[in-house]
Amino acid sequence: MRSINPISLSIIGLLLAVLASNSVRAEVRVQGPVENVRLEANDATAAEILAALGERFELRFRGMTANRRVTGTYEGPLRRILARVLDGYDYVIEPHGANIDVIVLSTGAPRQARPAPAPPPIVRRRAD
Repeated sequence: MRSINPISLSIIGLLLAVLASNSVRAEVRVQGPVENVRLEANDATAAEILAALGERFELRFRGMTANRRVTGTYEGPLRRILARVLDGYDYVIEPHGANIDVIVLSTGAPRQARPAPAPPPIVRRRAD
């Protein structure tokens, strides 16, 4: 019988610890009907929250979300919950009867506003 190298065993243990900590870290709970949703998120990404909402309601989402983490409790109609979770993103919500499609266009990262170009100077000549 072949024995496992102690270094290999350490690496395996480290990988299992990392995987376990990532899976335990994020938590999303969704309760209630569409008109009165209660969402509890603990260190979850917007994608994880949208996936949990999609499991509970007729909601599909597309697009990329940043990996920023959300922790909080939100209550209200589903559309208001979506607006709060996606605050800072550029997105579109398309209702299709009982179904809702959420399209995340961008992470909505702050953009530097450029100042408007200065107008050309006004030159006035005196009439002699």
